[in-house]
Amino acid sequence: MSAASPSTHQPSSVRSQDRPASDRSVAGAAEVPAVRVEALSKNYRHPWTMRVTPGLTDVSFELRPGEIFGYLGPNGAGKTTTLKILSGLLQPTGGRAWIFGRDIRHVESRRPLGFLPEQPYFYDHLNGPEYLEMVARLSGLGGREARAAAVHWLGRVGLGEHARLDLRKYSKGMLQRLGLAAALVHAPRLLILDEPMSGLDPFGRRDVRDLILEQRERGVTVMLSSHILPDVETLCDRVAVVLKGRLERIALVGELVQGGTPRIELRIAGQPPPDWPPSLAGAVRLAASGVDGVLTLHEPAKLQLLLAWLVERRVEVRSVTPMRTSLEELFMAAAEDAAFHATPLRRSA
Repeated sequence: MSAASPSTHQPSSVRSQDRPASDRSVAGAAEVPAVRVEALSKNYRHPWTMRVTPGLTDVSFELRPGEIFGYLGPNGAGKTTTLKILSGLLQPTGGRAWIFGRDIRHVESRRPLGFLPEQPYFYDHLNGPEYLEMVARLSGLGGREARAAAVHWLGRVGLGEHARLDLRKYSKGMLQRLGLAAALVHAPRLLILDEPMSGLDPFGRRDVRDLILEQRERGVTVMLSSHILPDVETLCDRVAVVLKGRLERIALVGELVQGGTPRIELRIAGQPPPDWPPSLAGAVRLAASGVDGVLTLHEPAKLQLLLAWLVERRVEVRSVTPMRTSLEELFMAAAEDAAFHATPLRRSA
């Protein structure tokens, strides 16, 4: 949902000392980051036991204007906590953050922001145009402009045929599309999306991907969290991995994927002979796949040796395919590594 009006005028109430030192500059200096986060932390206190649980610990990163930034992590990692702090729905325990140079402690910082929460709330007695017009008016658009924007975005997310349908009759996927339209209705410069593909069928996911890429073409900065890692890999310029409230890594998607372990997949007719030579021991893994066998070679330098061995034993090789490490595999490896190195909490007897 939209957070505020799209005005880019800087109110006098936002003082220069509320900006990071690097952003206090004269004309001609470097471009201000779309989002800047410094040592952001958030603790949660149990209302009965008063026990404090860290939800976010010393997280720091920057978003460049016009990029799509993926924010990844398992459930409970701190993704939604970070996004809610940036959108003003939560107050941090420690640290600072700025949106286009404006401190998030000020309401004005959210004027260029469009936000889709993981579980958006809707007034179900309204229909689509009424809801979007209300959101647009709350974001600062005038009456005529708000009505035009509502009609445009309802059609743009594929709900134009349901203009008279009350929201109580919308499916989950339709509500997700409406939430995205509400985040975009006031033409934000920064778009924060928490699980934007949730509840969507493959056609809906394709439409949302197209919309996100369209926003990047307009120069909009997009920050999104998602469990659908193939979509993240397709969309994002950079990704950050957050685990147990701590930022583990930030990198270009290409750098992450290229940094993975290379391997080659060979599909053969039937199953290979069991007598693997010592030179291939440990380098090849066999997985059955119907009538064919699938061999995964983890040491590509040994490809010719493996092919020669198969040909010598008259094994038919149907295909040889170099495999690229997926973002999902790298994410799971990072999560397993973090879990392995985690220090167990001491519990009182």
